[in-house]
Amino acid sequence: MNDLLKNIILYLNYLNSECNLNVSVHFAEDYLKRIPKDIFSSFSPYNFHKNPYCVTVKNGDYAKCLFNQKNIIEKLQCGMPLFNVCHAGVYEFVYPICKEPLKGFVAASGYKPQNYNESNILNNQLWENSLEENIPSKLFYCVIPPLVLMIERLLDECSNNDENEYSMILNFLNEYHTNISLADLSAHFKCSKSHISHLFKKESGMTIRSYCNNLKLKDAKKLLHTTNLSVTEIGLDAGFNDSSYFIYLFKKKYGITPHQYRQKI
Repeated sequence: MNDLLKNIILYLNYLNSECNLNVSVHFAEDYLKRIPKDIFSSFSPYNFHKNPYCVTVKNGDYAKCLFNQKNIIEKLQCGMPLFNVCHAGVYEFVYPICKEPLKGFVAASGYKPQNYNESNILNNQLWENSLEENIPSKLFYCVIPPLVLMIERLLDECSNNDENEYSMILNFLNEYHTNISLADLSAHFKCSKSHISHLFKKESGMTIRSYCNNLKLKDAKKLLHTTNLSVTEIGLDAGFNDSSYFIYLFKKKYGITPHQYRQKI
């Protein structure tokens, strides 16, 4: 990992852990193929919203989240940062990465909009308990631009003209792993299920199902830590339709059951 990338990751960790901000980095779909896989893999942990409410939203109709991201890309063509409310009622600050052409955006998410239509909220309890009341606008205008400048410089140094399907697939799974199938990936990328499956296994060393399960287990840990939902509800919200299977995988990965983890924390 070069020094610039290392500094970007350290800064992202600082914003998310020390400043308690939900900051994520998203790349435009048509630009993903130009990002080397090792660079994109470093961004993977910061490539999706980790707020408990957002986790449950993506277990529903992920196509709406995908449409929302495309809509943000369209709005950012003006080259200016903006505040956006997604289809599920989450208020976020978004800042463009490069302006001509737009290569993606940095988002600071997890806030409640004012005067929002409650009928669009998908889980009232999580929306109420896991979203912040006031968005720190002035803080974002201070801390996000330096991050964007570092990312822009990194992309200028590392971009290439070779298509990188793996980064595109990885990006999609990071965003929509809660409720996605191999058939969905095949339809989205317009290639065979076999091609996607073999490519992902070759590049990552693991199956798509295993990769998604690992991400869903991380989501479940977040829900166990930040909500009062039952273990069964958390398993469902994280994307596991079978509660027993969820508990089995959780214990296999972390050595304790979800209930024991909750008691421990």
